[in-house]
Amino acid sequence: MSKYLIVLFFFLSVISKGLSQSSMSDYSFVIVPERFNFLNEVDKYQLNSIAEFLFNKHGFHAFKSNNVPNTRPCDGLYADVVNIRALLRTKLVLILRDCNGFEVYRSPEGVTRLKEFKQAHQDALRKAFAYFDEMGVKQKEIVYFEDELASSAAQNPVQGNDTMIADGVISLNLPKARFSSYDNEDGTYMLRKTTAGYSLFKETATMEDGLMLLGKIDVADDTAKLLFIDTDNTIYDATFDATENLVIQKEGNSKTYRRVR
Repeated sequence: MSKYLIVLFFFLSVISKGLSQSSMSDYSFVIVPERFNFLNEVDKYQLNSIAEFLFNKHGFHAFKSNNVPNTRPCDGLYADVVNIRALLRTKLVLILRDCNGFEVYRSPEGVTRLKEFKQAHQDALRKAFAYFDEMGVKQKEIVYFEDELASSAAQNPVQGNDTMIADGVISLNLPKARFSSYDNEDGTYMLRKTTAGYSLFKETATMEDGLMLLGKIDVADDTAKLLFIDTDNTIYDATFDATENLVIQKEGNSKTYRRVR
Protein backbone atom coordinates (compact mmCIF):
# COMPACT_ATOMS: atom_id res chain seq x y z
CA MET A 1 0.00 0.00 0.00
CA SER A 2 2.84 2.39 0.86
CA LYS A 3 4.31 1.96 -2.64
CA TYR A 4 1.05 3.13 -4.20
CA LEU A 5 0.99 6.16 -1.91
CA ILE A 6 4.54 7.09 -2.90
CA VAL A 7 3.69 6.82 -6.60
CA LEU A 8 0.51 8.86 -6.10
CA PHE A 9 2.40 11.55 -4.18
CA PHE A 10 5.06 11.75 -6.92
CA PHE A 11 2.36 11.96 -9.63
CA LEU A 12 0.52 14.76 -7.82
CA SER A 13 3.78 16.64 -7.25
CA VAL A 14 4.61 16.54 -10.97
CA ILE A 15 1.12 17.79 -11.86
CA SER A 16 1.28 20.54 -9.24
CA LYS A 17 4.69 21.65 -10.48
CA GLY A 18 3.46 21.79 -14.06
CA LEU A 19 0.36 23.76 -13.12
CA SER A 20 2.39 26.25 -11.07
CA GLN A 21 4.82 26.78 -13.93
CA SER A 22 2.00 27.26 -16.42
CA SER A 23 0.08 29.61 -14.13
CA MET A 24 3.07 31.84 -13.40
CA SER A 25 4.08 31.96 -17.07
CA ASP A 26 0.57 33.15 -17.94
CA TYR A 27 1.32 36.46 -16.20
CA SER A 28 3.68 39.12 -17.49
CA PHE A 29 5.28 40.61 -14.37
CA VAL A 30 5.74 40.36 -10.58
CA ILE A 31 5.51 43.22 -8.09
CA VAL A 32 7.81 43.03 -5.05
CA PRO A 33 6.80 45.25 -2.09
CA GLU A 34 9.21 47.77 -0.60
CA ARG A 35 8.80 46.03 2.78
CA PHE A 36 7.65 42.54 3.74
CA ASN A 37 5.04 42.52 6.50
CA PHE A 38 7.09 40.51 9.02
CA LEU A 39 9.87 43.14 8.97
CA ASN A 40 9.80 46.68 10.34
CA GLU A 41 11.97 48.44 7.76
CA VAL A 42 11.93 49.04 4.02
CA ASP A 43 14.16 46.48 2.26
CA LYS A 44 15.48 45.20 5.59
CA TYR A 45 18.37 42.75 5.15
CA GLN A 46 18.07 43.74 1.43
CA LEU A 47 15.46 40.97 1.09
CA ASN A 48 13.23 42.97 -1.24
CA SER A 49 16.10 43.87 -3.58
CA ILE A 50 17.33 40.27 -3.58
CA ALA A 51 13.80 39.01 -4.28
CA GLU A 52 13.49 41.39 -7.26
CA PHE A 53 16.84 40.17 -8.61
CA LEU A 54 16.05 36.48 -8.12
CA PHE A 55 12.65 36.76 -9.79
CA ASN A 56 14.29 38.28 -12.86
CA LYS A 57 16.94 35.57 -12.82
CA HIS A 58 14.26 32.86 -12.87
CA GLY A 59 12.25 34.02 -15.88
CA PHE A 60 9.99 36.67 -14.32
CA HIS A 61 9.73 40.39 -15.05
CA ALA A 62 10.01 41.84 -11.55
CA PHE A 63 9.49 45.40 -10.33
CA LYS A 64 9.52 47.06 -6.93
CA SER A 65 6.13 48.46 -5.86
CA ASN A 66 7.46 52.02 -6.26
CA ASN A 67 8.15 51.30 -9.94
CA VAL A 68 4.97 49.55 -11.10
CA PRO A 69 4.82 49.26 -14.90
CA ASN A 70 2.18 51.21 -16.81
CA THR A 71 0.04 48.21 -17.67
CA ARG A 72 -3.04 46.32 -16.53
CA PRO A 73 -2.71 45.40 -12.81
CA CYS A 74 -4.25 41.95 -13.31
CA ASP A 75 -1.57 41.05 -15.87
CA GLY A 76 0.81 40.64 -12.94
CA LEU A 77 1.46 38.72 -9.74
CA TYR A 78 2.18 40.17 -6.30
CA ALA A 79 4.93 38.72 -4.14
CA ASP A 80 5.05 38.20 -0.41
CA VAL A 81 7.49 36.49 1.93
CA VAL A 82 6.26 34.94 5.18
CA ASN A 83 8.39 34.15 8.20
CA ILE A 84 7.65 30.74 9.81
CA ARG A 85 8.53 30.77 13.49
CA ALA A 86 11.05 28.07 14.35
CA LEU A 87 13.51 27.33 17.14
CA LEU A 88 17.18 27.92 16.19
CA ARG A 89 16.28 28.14 12.50
CA THR A 90 15.08 30.76 10.04
CA LYS A 91 12.26 29.64 7.74
CA LEU A 92 10.88 31.75 4.89
CA VAL A 93 8.11 30.94 2.42
CA LEU A 94 7.61 32.77 -0.87
CA ILE A 95 4.01 33.44 -1.98
CA LEU A 96 2.65 34.79 -5.26
CA ARG A 97 -0.92 36.11 -5.50
CA ASP A 98 -2.95 37.50 -8.37
CA CYS A 99 -4.64 40.93 -8.38
CA ASN A 100 -7.65 39.46 -6.55
CA GLY A 101 -5.54 38.03 -3.74
CA PHE A 102 -5.84 34.44 -4.97
CA GLU A 103 -2.74 32.41 -4.16
CA VAL A 104 -1.08 31.20 -7.36
CA TYR A 105 2.13 29.77 -5.87
CA ARG A 106 3.54 28.95 -2.44
CA SER A 107 7.13 27.75 -2.22
CA PRO A 108 8.43 25.04 0.08
CA GLU A 109 10.18 26.46 3.13
CA GLY A 110 13.63 27.93 2.70
CA VAL A 111 15.41 26.85 5.88
CA THR A 112 18.77 27.83 7.33
CA ARG A 113 20.56 27.42 10.68
CA LEU A 114 22.78 30.48 10.25
CA LYS A 115 22.66 32.63 13.38
CA GLU A 116 23.41 36.17 12.14
CA PHE A 117 20.04 37.72 11.23
CA LYS A 118 20.97 39.29 7.88
CA GLN A 119 22.85 36.26 6.57
CA ALA A 120 20.15 33.90 7.84
CA HIS A 121 17.30 35.73 6.14
CA GLN A 122 19.17 36.11 2.86
CA ASP A 123 20.15 32.42 2.88
CA ALA A 124 16.62 31.26 3.65
CA LEU A 125 15.18 33.45 0.89
CA ARG A 126 17.63 32.13 -1.70
CA LYS A 127 16.75 28.57 -0.68
CA ALA A 128 13.04 29.32 -1.14
CA PHE A 129 13.80 30.65 -4.62
CA ALA A 130 15.93 27.59 -5.46
CA TYR A 131 12.75 25.62 -6.20
CA PHE A 132 12.33 27.73 -9.35
CA ASP A 133 15.56 26.28 -10.80
CA GLU A 134 13.83 23.33 -12.47
CA MET A 135 10.47 24.97 -13.17
CA GLY A 136 11.40 26.84 -16.34
CA VAL A 137 9.10 29.79 -15.75
CA LYS A 138 9.05 32.22 -18.69
CA GLN A 139 6.61 35.07 -18.26
CA LYS A 140 4.88 36.70 -21.21
CA GLU A 141 6.10 39.98 -22.61
CA ILE A 142 4.63 42.99 -20.83
CA VAL A 143 1.96 44.89 -22.73
CA TYR A 144 2.36 48.52 -21.75
CA PHE A 145 -0.41 51.06 -22.24
CA GLU A 146 1.91 52.96 -24.60
CA ASP A 147 2.28 49.80 -26.73
CA GLU A 148 -1.48 49.34 -26.84
CA LEU A 149 -1.95 52.96 -27.92
CA ALA A 150 0.74 52.62 -30.59
CA SER A 151 -0.87 49.41 -31.88
CA SER A 152 -4.25 51.11 -31.97
CA ALA A 153 -2.78 54.08 -33.83
CA ALA A 154 -1.14 51.77 -36.38
CA GLN A 155 -4.44 50.03 -37.04
CA ASN A 156 -6.34 53.35 -37.13
CA PRO A 157 -3.90 55.88 -38.62
CA VAL A 158 -4.65 59.57 -38.31
CA GLN A 159 -3.57 61.82 -41.19
CA GLY A 160 -0.80 64.25 -40.37
CA ASN A 161 0.31 62.40 -37.21
CA ASP A 162 3.17 60.20 -38.43
CA THR A 163 5.44 58.33 -35.97
CA MET A 164 9.21 58.60 -36.57
CA ILE A 165 11.99 56.33 -35.30
CA ALA A 166 15.40 57.82 -34.50
CA ASP A 167 18.03 56.96 -37.10
CA GLY A 168 20.37 54.14 -36.06
CA VAL A 169 18.64 53.18 -32.80
CA ILE A 170 16.54 50.45 -34.38
CA SER A 171 19.70 48.62 -35.51
CA LEU A 172 21.33 48.44 -32.07
CA ASN A 173 19.32 45.37 -30.92
CA LEU A 174 18.89 46.88 -27.46
CA PRO A 175 17.24 44.52 -24.93
CA LYS A 176 13.71 45.62 -24.07
CA ALA A 177 13.45 43.79 -20.73
CA ARG A 178 14.18 45.75 -17.56
CA PHE A 179 16.39 42.88 -16.38
CA SER A 180 18.19 40.34 -18.61
CA SER A 181 20.30 37.35 -17.57
CA TYR A 182 23.65 36.58 -19.24
CA ASP A 183 26.47 34.10 -18.81
CA ASN A 184 29.92 33.16 -20.11
CA GLU A 185 32.80 30.97 -18.99
CA ASP A 186 33.53 33.34 -16.09
CA GLY A 187 30.11 33.25 -14.44
CA THR A 188 26.59 34.63 -14.59
CA TYR A 189 25.53 38.23 -15.06
CA MET A 190 22.54 40.54 -14.86
CA LEU A 191 21.90 43.47 -17.22
CA ARG A 192 19.60 46.15 -15.84
CA LYS A 193 17.87 48.67 -18.09
CA THR A 194 17.79 52.20 -16.68
CA THR A 195 16.71 55.62 -17.91
CA ALA A 196 20.38 56.38 -18.67
CA GLY A 197 21.22 53.13 -20.47
CA TYR A 198 22.15 49.72 -19.04
CA SER A 199 24.11 48.55 -15.98
CA LEU A 200 26.03 45.25 -16.09
CA PHE A 201 26.42 43.26 -12.86
CA LYS A 202 28.20 39.99 -12.06
CA GLU A 203 26.68 37.55 -9.60
CA THR A 204 29.08 36.99 -6.71
CA ALA A 205 28.87 35.76 -3.13
CA THR A 206 31.38 38.40 -2.01
CA MET A 207 28.81 41.22 -2.18
CA GLU A 208 25.97 41.64 0.32
CA ASP A 209 23.25 41.71 -2.34
CA GLY A 210 24.95 39.10 -4.53
CA LEU A 211 25.74 41.59 -7.33
CA MET A 212 28.93 43.43 -8.29
CA LEU A 213 28.67 46.37 -10.71
CA LEU A 214 31.04 45.97 -13.67
CA GLY A 215 30.07 49.04 -15.65
CA LYS A 216 27.45 50.82 -17.71
CA ILE A 217 26.42 50.68 -21.36
CA ASP A 218 25.37 53.89 -23.05
CA VAL A 219 24.57 55.10 -26.56
CA ALA A 220 26.95 57.71 -27.95
CA ASP A 221 24.62 60.48 -29.11
CA ASP A 222 26.78 61.66 -31.98
CA THR A 223 27.43 58.22 -33.52
CA ALA A 224 24.50 56.09 -32.32
CA LYS A 225 26.93 53.36 -31.25
CA LEU A 226 27.22 51.60 -27.91
CA LEU A 227 29.93 52.25 -25.34
CA PHE A 228 30.78 50.18 -22.24
CA ILE A 229 32.17 52.27 -19.38
CA ASP A 230 33.65 50.16 -16.58
CA THR A 231 33.88 51.18 -12.92
CA ASP A 232 37.35 52.67 -13.57
CA ASN A 233 35.82 54.90 -16.28
CA THR A 234 37.66 53.05 -19.05
CA ILE A 235 35.61 53.11 -22.25
CA TYR A 236 35.21 50.20 -24.68
CA ASP A 237 33.07 49.57 -27.75
CA ALA A 238 30.05 47.32 -27.20
CA THR A 239 27.40 45.70 -29.40
CA PHE A 240 24.28 43.57 -29.08
CA ASP A 241 23.75 40.99 -31.80
CA ALA A 242 20.37 39.98 -33.24
CA THR A 243 19.74 37.60 -30.32
CA GLU A 244 20.76 40.24 -27.72
CA ASN A 245 24.12 38.61 -26.91
CA LEU A 246 26.43 41.32 -25.58
CA VAL A 247 29.96 41.72 -27.01
CA ILE A 248 32.49 44.07 -25.36
CA GLN A 249 35.77 44.87 -27.14
CA LYS A 250 38.61 44.95 -24.60
CA GLU A 251 42.26 45.52 -25.49
CA GLY A 252 42.00 43.92 -28.91
CA ASN A 253 39.96 40.99 -27.62
CA SER A 254 36.20 40.59 -27.61
CA LYS A 255 34.29 39.18 -24.65
CA THR A 256 30.86 37.70 -25.28
CA TYR A 257 28.04 37.58 -22.73
CA ARG A 258 25.36 35.13 -23.88
CA ARG A 259 21.73 36.08 -23.28
CA VAL A 260 19.96 33.46 -21.14
CA ARG A 261 16.31 33.01 -22.04
